[in-house]
Amino acid sequence: MYHPGKVVKILAPKDRNIVSSDSSIQAVVRMWDENLFTFLIDSKIAAKVKEDDVVFVDYTPMQNSPMPRHVIVKIVRGDTAKTVWDNYKKYYARQMTIKNAMQEQMHDHDDYMG
Repeated sequence: MYHPGKVVKILAPKDRNIVSSDSSIQAVVRMWDENLFTFLIDSKIAAKVKEDDVVFVDYTPMQNSPMPRHVIVKIVRGDTAKTVWDNYKKYYARQMTIKNAMQEQMHDHDDYMG
């Protein structure tokens, strides 16, 4: 399973404002569902990721563990990025509309009950 997100900031050891114990590169990513996380970028694509890129984060379980990998493995740009991002954001907006309607219904029910 993979989840899309949009890169907010690259955290690279070459940045003069960052002191790092290793050469790995991470990215702060705003996910399609508004969560904000920092993920490792796979070394094969780390130098190519830019701010505002749409990326896919690998959520498949690690070997011998139920924990997801949480590694950025793909960069998507152009029309493909726009299509992916827009569709996920529309889905999220629909889910929030449903959730809010259900919460309001429960609140209305509580008011009716006393």
